[in-house]
Amino acid sequence: MKRIIIGLMFLLLSAQFGMAQVKLSDYKYVIVEKQFHFQNEADEYDLNRLVKFLFEKQGFDAILEGEPLPDDVKANYCLAMTSELKATGALKTKAMVILRDCDNNVVFTSEEGITKIKEFDRAYEMAIRKTFESFAEIDYYYVPSERVIAKGKDSDDSDAQKEEIVKLKAEIETLKSESEAEEQKVDEEVEKAEATVETVSNPAKMTFFAKKEASSGNYQVFDKDNKQMMVLMSSGREGLFMVKDANAVVYKEDGKWYLSENVDGQQVIKEIELQF
Repeated sequence: MKRIIIGLMFLLLSAQFGMAQVKLSDYKYVIVEKQFHFQNEADEYDLNRLVKFLFEKQGFDAILEGEPLPDDVKANYCLAMTSELKATGALKTKAMVILRDCDNNVVFTSEEGITKIKEFDRAYEMAIRKTFESFAEIDYYYVPSERVIAKGKDSDDSDAQKEEIVKLKAEIETLKSESEAEEQKVDEEVEKAEATVETVSNPAKMTFFAKKEASSGNYQVFDKDNKQMMVLMSSGREGLFMVKDANAVVYKEDGKWYLSENVDGQQVIKEIELQF
């Protein structure tokens, strides 16, 4: 909410700063392809839904191609950008995201995500995740643009087209008055979350043994009964591994190893003993 206030005031007071952000912020939606050029079928390996998820994670309102469109996009398709994923794979797998407006003009091009992973599905997933690191630097938020809103509408609707902007600008004062209460609420929620994490972070410490796979470079992790518990994949950073086929990571902090996973929407952190 605070970012919305800052964004609207920022646009009204000075259009000369942060041009890349302002241009992206003109658009309310991103439409994601249902099938990329390198796939044999729609959403093969769940990669298209992954791209949608990564856009939403960065604050975009993402729509998978073929899903029902919101009413405002039906009335004005120019409110949405379309995303194009370009990817190649040989010795290295590379991926790049291009965003275009309704006139097919390029609005944004991400940096290239590169990985040497050999498995087809994991290679493209990792390359896609890496290219989305470009979006983390943008801090996207939607700010209605008269140019975009008016672009796809008939002149007879010009007053209605501007209504959304007038309405959102009028909300600034309301948002200001609510911001302090909202910040207090967020602080309380953070305290609750930290307390929750603390309560689940200290169960009996489990011991695991990691064995490196010669072919992939991944680590198979076994418990003391020699039962395989997980597979660790390199993240490219020292002391940080991704858990294969799970929403979890294993990382080292202050000389100790931790397993952080998402359980029913809640972050659970456990200290573990990991022997290589």
